[in-house]
Order: sequence, then C-alpha cells, then structure tokens
Amino acid sequence: MFAINQFIKYSFLIFFLFAFCSCSSSSFKEDEKNVTNQPVAPAKDTTIQRSVVIPRIICKADTSLSYALYLPGKYNSSEQFPVIYLFDSHGSGSFPIEKYKGLAEKYGYILAGSNNSKNGMSWEANQPQIRIFMKEVADRLTIDPRRVYTCGFSGGSRVASSVAIFDGGINCVIGMGAGFPSIKDPIQNKFDYIGFAGNEDFNMNELIALDASMDKTQLRHQLILFNGKHEWAPASIAEDAFIWIEFNAMKDGLTGKNDTLIRNYLAKCKDSISMLGKQNKIYNKFLLVKKMNNFLNNLYDVSAYVKATISKDTILLKKIFAAKAVLSKEEITMQQDYMKNFTLKNLQWWSSEIKKLNQQSKSKADADRAAMNKRILSYLSLAAYMNASSAIESRQYGLAENYLAIYQRVDPENPEHQYLFAKIYAIGKDSAKAEKALRNCFLLGFDDLPRIKSDTVFKNYNWQKMAGEAKEKTKND
Repeated sequence: MFAINQFIKYSFLIFFLFAFCSCSSSSFKEDEKNVTNQPVAPAKDTTIQRSVVIPRIICKADTSLSYALYLPGKYNSSEQFPVIYLFDSHGSGSFPIEKYKGLAEKYGYILAGSNNSKNGMSWEANQPQIRIFMKEVADRLTIDPRRVYTCGFSGGSRVASSVAIFDGGINCVIGMGAGFPSIKDPIQNKFDYIGFAGNEDFNMNELIALDASMDKTQLRHQLILFNGKHEWAPASIAEDAFIWIEFNAMKDGLTGKNDTLIRNYLAKCKDSISMLGKQNKIYNKFLLVKKMNNFLNNLYDVSAYVKATISKDTILLKKIFAAKAVLSKEEITMQQDYMKNFTLKNLQWWSSEIKKLNQQSKSKADADRAAMNKRILSYLSLAAYMNASSAIESRQYGLAENYLAIYQRVDPENPEHQYLFAKIYAIGKDSAKAEKALRNCFLLGFDDLPRIKSDTVFKNYNWQKMAGEAKEKTKND
C-alpha cells in the first residue's frame, strides 16, 4: 500500500525506486529473520584429549546423565569420524571402551559409552536418556551421520538393537550376548547387524535363531561364535565387528575401498580354514567359510574357493547340524524344567542337580554337551538372581532366601548373592548376618561402591571399612 500511494503522489520512477528499496529491505529483513530462526550448529569441542579413556563426561542437557568417551589419536574436528555408542548391562560406559580402545585407535573410531543405561530399566525410561546422551556426543564432536553404530552386551545388546529398531539412524548394530527386544511389528528401519556369542553363553541359541530368522530379511547380518561365556567378546574376537562395518562402508560407498585390509583379511581366513581342516573341525571350518563369504561379498569374489572348500564336507555337515538341533531342543527343555523346579524342589535336590551339571560340564568326551551344561549353569545363575530380585521387590524375603541359596550353589564366586543376602538381613534388622554377608560380598570382589552407597538399607553399616579390609586381605592372600 505504501508503494502504491507513492506512485500516485509522485511518479513511476520514484515508485520504482521506492519499490525496489522496499523489496530489497523486505527481502533482507526476511532473510535476516530466516537466518535468526535457523538452529545454530553447536561449536565442536577441540579440548578433549585424544587416545585416553575419559570415564565420565556430564551431559549438559541433564546433569544426572553421563558418558565415557574415547577419541582416536587421528581425530580432528575438521573431519567427520564414525562413532560407536556402547551400552553395558551394568551401566559402565568405560568398561567396553577399555576393552576396545585399541581397535578404535587402529580403525579410527570414536567410542562413547553410556553410564546410565543398565539392566532392569524399561525402554520407556531409557529411551529419552539415550537420546540426550547420543545428541550431546553428536553436538560436541564431528561425527559422520552416515556412520553411526550401536553396540551392547546382554541387556545392553537389546538396548543397542532398540535404538536402531525404534529410533533409526543407525548404520549397524553390534550385539553381544543377547538378541533383539521383543517386537510385534516388522522392522521398518534398515540397518546391518553382527552378533557375538560365547559357546558357554546361555543366550547362544537365541542368537543362532535370530541369525537364521534374519536370512529371510533384507538385513545384512553375521553371527560370530567364540570360545567363551556370557561376556563382552575379547578384543581379538570383537575386531570382526570393526572389519564388518568397514567392509560394509566400502560396499555402500561411504568410504574408499581398502585393498590392503581386504587382502589381509582374506589371507588370515584362508590360513585359519586350512588349520581347522587339518584339525578335522568341520563345523568350525564351515562357519568361518560362511563368514568370509559374507564379509567379502561384493568386494572380492571367493565363490569358487567356498564351493571347493565346503563341497567335500556336505554329508558330514548334515549330520553335525542334525545333532546340534537335537542338543538345542534338549537344552530348551532343561531350561523350562529347571525354571518350574525353582519353587517345587528343595535345596538338597538343587545341590545334587548342580553337582551333576558341574561334573558334566567338565567332560572331554563330548565338547558340545559339556558346553551345553555350562550354558545351563549360567542360565540358572541368571534365573536365580532374577527370581531373588523379584521376591525382594515384592517383600517375599523367605522366598528370596531360598532363591539366593540356589544362586550361591550354582555360582559360588559371584558376589551378587551375598549382596542380596546382606540386603535382606539389613531390612530384617539382623545386623550380624547383614555384616557377615557384606564382608563375604567384598571378599568375592564386589566393587560397585556407588550402588551400595545409594542403597539406604546400608546407611548404618561401615561398608567402606569392610571394603578396605577385604581389599587388604585379598592383596595379602
């Protein structure tokens, strides 16, 4: 209206000049407004020390949250780097970082571990905290948004998968000692997956079943079995995860092709396959050949080598697969029966069963069955812990003591049963028994001092002194 009035009052030339200036001014102001409304990218932190594990960095958005961090020596804020977000079942962000910092250094990855996500938390409670943690790391560091990975152990493995399944934006999930969370609907978000399980891990069969089910999907996936229990995979085994995501990044054009890494991996696989063949470890050889083929698919043609290596073992492999399927069904049945017997059988029966399982787990005549019995023992340890914790939560302390007695027999070196015994006795005002259990707990290696400090039932106990005495005794022994 202002421009039209000027045209009428003055002349076309004046109108044109005013209109031009008005439009320019309006345009400038609009651009200025748009710039003002744009979110400002946070400045990247250039002060963080590299090649050092930093155990605790407080989240600015929520000071109750923290994370551990490791930056490789080659990190600099002017380049984008891949990141692995780690979730430990006990909420120790630095524990897996300490294990894998050498691999992060070798392959050039940022590692960030949550200090808050732990077993026992619902996804609804955990998800907002994880989002804050991951956003803060991404805001603070220069991260390649196309190369964001999650990794977890046990319950933390389910968390790592949940982030990819429900939130998306994850290139690959590295799952150790457990598979996916319970889901009803088909997975919509695309991501790669690599799982790890020890042959003594009670969740091994779950991961084998998950791997088989993923054959029917479009998700790239790989399962690594190793000699071990329910644990974070050793660094020498976990290196496969770094190679897997490096190879897939090459396939997807996210990074350049590394011919040296490919050749070295191929040579290492062939050497190991040859050795397993000489040792007549047909099943292990088959798994390695399959893994090599999955890793190198679309990078290096190994089809002729795979066919020549496996074809002569076909008949024997069928027999091995059949035997393993029978053993797997037997294991599931045993787990179900033992779970029912937690409330049906007395401690004498349990002591006899645990003794039998321990004896069978040491058999050298049948390695597969021995490993199965170790998995059953680990399963019983976890089941006893969960039953005892649930009973304490519902204030059924007598029942909890029964579960803990089984727990103590099946897993005598684990300090957790003594911690829970101490908790029950402290609640019941039996200070003598509570103190004895606490001392036993520390002697067995309990070191989660923040946990005991926050547990109000122990506020009148001098647990600091007990912990110190146990440490001194262990050192002298």
